Amino acid sequence: MNAIVTTEQIIGLWKEPNLSAVIDRGDDFEPVPKDDLAALAALIETDDEGRPLDDQWEIIADQLNSEVPGEPTSTAGHNVLAEIRDARIERDRVKKEADDEFNALIREAVVSKKAPVAAIADAAQMSRARIYQIRDGRR
Repeated sequence: MNAIVTTEQIIGLWKEPNLSAVIDRGDDFEPVPKDDLAALAALIETDDEGRPLDDQWEIIADQLNSEVPGEPTSTAGHNVLAEIRDARIERDRVKKEADDEFNALIREAVVSKKAPVAAIADAAQMSRARIYQIRDGRR
């Protein structure tokens, strides 16, 4: 039987100051260490402090609860679920890199004053407020 990890447990572990704290999932599953939460949080939407947004805790719970005992963790056994998870992680990594590059370009354009913010916003198809958020590192 799967030991379900709840969003409340995840939030509690996230707030736990003890870095060696874990969520115990019983004998059939590995415990969930705090480091695993940080790794998963790197793949979802977070606030300026790196804390998952309110609607993102459930995504972490889904990731943690998707593990099946005895299932191979690599894609070697034609494990389609592991392949899907790996593909999603790669897609999110590439998207984050592209977003980071795009945001750096926006910041450079605003700081260098080579173009007015209104023109930058128009070229990026974003609001001026969003351009300022990017410039200030608020998103």
